[in-house]
Amino acid sequence: MGKQFENRKIIHIDMDAFYVSVELLSHPELINKPVAVGRAQDERGVISTANYEARKYGVHSALSVSEAYRLCPHLILLPPNFRKYEEISKDIYQMYCQYTDKVEPIALDECYLDVTGKGSATLIAKELKYKIRMRHDLTASAGVSCNKLIAKIASDYRKPDGFLLVKPCDVAEFIADIDIKDIQGVGSETAKKIESLKLGKTCRDLQRISLIDMIRLFGSYGEKLYYFVRGIDERPVEANREMKSLGTEDTFSEDLYTEDEILDELKRQIEEIKPKAQDKKLRWKTVTLKVKYRTFIQVTRSKTYTDFIDDFEQTFDDIKILLKEGNIDIEAGVRLVGVTISNFEPLIHQLELIFP
Repeated sequence: MGKQFENRKIIHIDMDAFYVSVELLSHPELINKPVAVGRAQDERGVISTANYEARKYGVHSALSVSEAYRLCPHLILLPPNFRKYEEISKDIYQMYCQYTDKVEPIALDECYLDVTGKGSATLIAKELKYKIRMRHDLTASAGVSCNKLIAKIASDYRKPDGFLLVKPCDVAEFIADIDIKDIQGVGSETAKKIESLKLGKTCRDLQRISLIDMIRLFGSYGEKLYYFVRGIDERPVEANREMKSLGTEDTFSEDLYTEDEILDELKRQIEEIKPKAQDKKLRWKTVTLKVKYRTFIQVTRSKTYTDFIDDFEQTFDDIKILLKEGNIDIEAGVRLVGVTISNFEPLIHQLELIFP
């Protein structure tokens, strides 16, 4: 890691169980009871956020409502009020901007700040935590380090109402014992592959794998993972970043000729982009399937929904339909497939409204 990156001061601030905590301000009688925010209009309803009492039962964000009730039959489910969350989030964002213009909102409840050259990052983070509590009666957890990866892991380390500073000289020791599942971009399919290959459970274990082998095993994500497990992350804090699409694609060493092979790859790709979309709390209207034949002819098939969705099961079901009913000539030999979600509305007409 270059000296210019070691000298950065990055803060990651994550509101604690934000949606539920906001709702509990209006329902103090529910404090210390298992509470979640989510929509239960049908069997596809999912949990947006659960408080720490509910998490003791295994309830967490992105879990289906039906499964949440199975784990915690006495769970109290409240409907979301995104306008209220937006209002508070915008006010907190303005607090961040008093310290730096390098503020990257990830979702309504979390942000990165680059405070390099602005004084003590520790003091800034603690002061922001205090201001948020005093102004909104809400708690936030903060992580401080020299890059976004470590700052984010640090903010989650001592939740709720936590704080952790990881100095550049301590990054290597800190990251070594972190569970690989806690690394950004490691979804369930990647985690299963790591487990099936018996590569280990911690970043220290994966540090034994060469860059070439990491790319061979994990495709385009392999290079990033190689550096992440070493605590290296040179991504800048990007203010006013607007994401247009999110997707992945892979070229195969040997052409595929069966639907099952292609669906297995598409399932893996969905699992690869899933944690990224969930991290940013994105919803989308369009899903696109990309296929390139062995002849290098490329075709795409898309579906656009009437309403925004954040359901990957539905997305994968529709990808299967696009593959089966989209006149895709699998027998011609497929050398590349890809999946992209686009046409975003982060949960509440989001970041354009949050931080214009």
